[in-house]
Amino acid sequence: MITEYVDSTSVLEKLGLLAFIFAIVTGNICAFVTFCVRGDKKYWSNMLILGMSFIDIFIGSFVLPLRYLNAYGHPLTPKLCTALRIGESGALAAVVYAIIFMIYARLYNLKRPSVVIHRRYLLILLLSSWIVIFLFYGIPFMIDYSNYSLSITSTNTINATSYCTTYATSIYHSPWMAYTEIGIIYSMPLIFISIGLIYLLHCICQPRPKQLGPTERKIYLKNQKMIWHVFLLGITFLFLWVPWMSVRILIIFYSTYTIQLVLKITYYILLFKSVLFPIVYASTNASFRGSFAMYKHQRMTFNTRVSVIDYQHEYSLTNRRGY
Repeated sequence: MITEYVDSTSVLEKLGLLAFIFAIVTGNICAFVTFCVRGDKKYWSNMLILGMSFIDIFIGSFVLPLRYLNAYGHPLTPKLCTALRIGESGALAAVVYAIIFMIYARLYNLKRPSVVIHRRYLLILLLSSWIVIFLFYGIPFMIDYSNYSLSITSTNTINATSYCTTYATSIYHSPWMAYTEIGIIYSMPLIFISIGLIYLLHCICQPRPKQLGPTERKIYLKNQKMIWHVFLLGITFLFLWVPWMSVRILIIFYSTYTIQLVLKITYYILLFKSVLFPIVYASTNASFRGSFAMYKHQRMTFNTRVSVIDYQHEYSLTNRRGY
């Protein structure tokens, strides 16, 4: 398959991709470590946040570096290209389902507040979805890995080279896989996410019940914070992913260089999700803020102790000289 391809040699684009890698890895490692260290990991929402942070760390430390090497370094070998496609497509699909689990777990908890959602069930659900997604993408890609290395004619060189096609470029699935991806991986989850967010917004807009006792008021405020937390994560995801999902579906039926360029732009917009989510964690989750407050308190205590020791040492030296 020979097609015209325009080399990506923009210095700004290279620096932008490197900035994404640094921001995604740093922010999500902080979120991951924070929730692992804190003692309130008993909450079910933290398990889903850990799952999404793990996926984002994988995107920032594996998917994007390979994409950078593929676009700006040496072309990837067929096996590395296969690993990139499986990792990229599987990670993006896993994020979609993690968002669904978080929204509907919150709705289930609102409907049955007395029922405790066990973390192990959510962990099993996350791991099961990851395994199914890996099998869906992994088996076809590993069997047909040679078909995903596209022979291209560069505009800046005469010779044709092998280029690993990725989600940021185009789609070269077989028809059955493309249609399954449209229905099950993107369209159906997007509909469920939208419906779930509408229900969460309805819960947010309801007036506060009157004549609540101190304990009931505390529980109510805690539930409202959790609803806001999940709603903000879901709405952020929706706004950043809908453009890419729309173009992703369109390019299956109508692929031109312009649409490929739009797909690439929307892909970078999509990556903002991995950058912004740790910020949303920090702004809406008390345990995340509490960890940094604890760290700040420890630093202040340590600095105070060091200052006291230095003062005592100076005072001791002054007394000796005076003596």
